[in-house]
Amino acid sequence: MIDVLIIGNGSAGLASAITLRQQGASVMVVHRPADAGRFRAGESLAASARNSLAELDVWEEFLNDSHEPCYGNASCWGDDRLYFNDFIQSPSGQGWYIDRPDFESMLTRKAASLGVPFHETHRSFRIYRKDNGWEYTGDQLKINAAVVIDASGRNSWLSRQLGIRRIRRDEQVAVISILAAADPLDNRQSLIEAVSDGWWYVSDIGEGKIARIFFTDPDLHDRKYWLDPLYWRNKSLQTKFIRHRAPVSRYTEITPLQYTSAGSHHLEQYAGEGWLAAGDAACSLDPLSSHGIAFALRSGIDAALAAKDQLTGVSSAGYDYHEKIDLAFRLYNEQRTGFYQRETRWKDDPFWVRRHEEQLTEAGKP
Repeated sequence: MIDVLIIGNGSAGLASAITLRQQGASVMVVHRPADAGRFRAGESLAASARNSLAELDVWEEFLNDSHEPCYGNASCWGDDRLYFNDFIQSPSGQGWYIDRPDFESMLTRKAASLGVPFHETHRSFRIYRKDNGWEYTGDQLKINAAVVIDASGRNSWLSRQLGIRRIRRDEQVAVISILAAADPLDNRQSLIEAVSDGWWYVSDIGEGKIARIFFTDPDLHDRKYWLDPLYWRNKSLQTKFIRHRAPVSRYTEITPLQYTSAGSHHLEQYAGEGWLAAGDAACSLDPLSSHGIAFALRSGIDAALAAKDQLTGVSSAGYDYHEKIDLAFRLYNEQRTGFYQRETRWKDDPFWVRRHEEQLTEAGKP
């Protein structure tokens, strides 16, 4: 029997695996094949992640990689003017635009160097209670573990199997275009612009490429346009600032349009007897917060430490971890609420009505 089985090899799962091996625990990571070529909304890393990277002993390697610095952002939010936020004024300093596959390859190398085994599964598998632990079966493989960490992403695979309710705050989706230019604009700041039916985000992702992402609710657009690049290109031309940051005369789409969930969700319970959820499997954060990857790393580390405590018989370990993640989500949600409250130009449009109504509901809770 191994100590901990981890489901998922994203940032949260890898952070858990590294931390557990640092603590001397035996670990195995089970994961699905990588979704090659898929861009994930929120490919930036907040400066607050520095401490987590140091704890994982990858800070120096991270600095040696070629991640582009993010010196600040610009936003048109709340009125028609453009505001600039220079990160040099922040105590944490600059953030980074990261190449997500390269970033997670770095974490994978670190985990492998500590002796973490990985099992890639292409088929369905089962995890169920057995004796005082868990048993995994799939691909003619059987694994027994004392504790399981669910780091399966927004799917929350184990948590759903256990019947843990996932609470959806909204239905927001991201429509992602990757653009490139032979002569790209030299701009290291990301740009956010609110519009009547959602908000736009543009950032540099290196090698002359930018990501242009529109966040909206899916029912606000005819289904036939969801994967129509011309429809979204024309919508970008209706903006005040995005159209200048990603001019169609200079940039062209180089990958098929991508469409993915980007809303705020969270579990009603983040841990229980012999199991914990980390990263997106526990809480999915609105990309507006820019803290998704930093949260994945932090929660992955904390889940690993709680799992180690569970292994040594600390009865409060799961509860303490749940309280920590619950506090983190509540603080995030207060910040998110404040952001959306600032935008009142389209208070009668469905996208904004829904978010303002949610804020009123939250304010009415004891």
